[in-house]
Amino acid sequence: MTSPRILVITLSNIGDAIMTTPVLAVLHAQFPAARIDLVCDPRSSALFEACPYIGQRFVRDKKTGWAGYVQLIRALRQTRYDIMVDLRTDFLVYLLRGQQKFKKRSNHSTLHLHSVTKHLSAISHLVGERAPCLQLWASEQDQRMVAAQFPTPGRWLAIGPGANFAGKIWPIDRYVAVANALAAHIDGVVLLGSAADHALAKQFIAQAMLPVYDACGRLSLPQSYALLKQCQMYLGNDSGLGHIAAAAGLPTLTLFGPGSPVRYLPWSTQASFIQNPQHNILGIMVQAVVDRLHPLLPQRAVACTANTHIAR
Repeated sequence: MTSPRILVITLSNIGDAIMTTPVLAVLHAQFPAARIDLVCDPRSSALFEACPYIGQRFVRDKKTGWAGYVQLIRALRQTRYDIMVDLRTDFLVYLLRGQQKFKKRSNHSTLHLHSVTKHLSAISHLVGERAPCLQLWASEQDQRMVAAQFPTPGRWLAIGPGANFAGKIWPIDRYVAVANALAAHIDGVVLLGSAADHALAKQFIAQAMLPVYDACGRLSLPQSYALLKQCQMYLGNDSGLGHIAAAAGLPTLTLFGPGSPVRYLPWSTQASFIQNPQHNILGIMVQAVVDRLHPLLPQRAVACTANTHIAR
């Protein structure tokens, strides 16, 4: 089998989808001439736009209900795949036309495993035991756009102040306190997130003592990846942004509330976390975060001409 037809059914949430990219990387390494078709969600589909070995993207939109699901199945059945990997459901591959079918392992049997390890184990019989890094991609156009909007070199701390529910969100005034405590060691802060994080960004800017570039709600996912590649380290809640930062090669510090670091810590040798014994994010203190960030600080200064907030 030199160039098989491959289909991968990935996950919906941004962070979860990113943690399936090692599966794509392994399949591409094993079958470099193959194009890999992908089933993804509207919110995570953009992550794969610039991937050079992705073929067709089939978007599963929950808003279309069962009618949309039936339409998706019909579209997928137009192709007979050699290899199908379902990392999301227990049944979809059995409704499709294909030769080798691999499906996700149950949550019950993998609670002790990192999500990346769980996903890779689904295809271990096909590709063996491997543990590649996360992968993301940004087009040249996105990279140029980000470079044009963010032209200032410097030691930038990226912060993701939001998350998908309140129990995961560390208070914004504590993020401000951390940044201000590090003001002598960094040249500014980049705030990333969705449009829903505008209010948090506004509060941060009002209290910050150093330059702030507010990118919340202003960038696509690939553009956020391109911007993170220009930063030096990342601090944030348990959200998809931490996984994007890990894929960008940054040291990351994730603040966990009720989530599981064993399963959801960004997949990187440079990833660390803080979680208090009660799994309450409000129990994480500012000084503990400052102390954990100090070893990650850039060792050499980079000239920075900014002297005001760069909130755009």
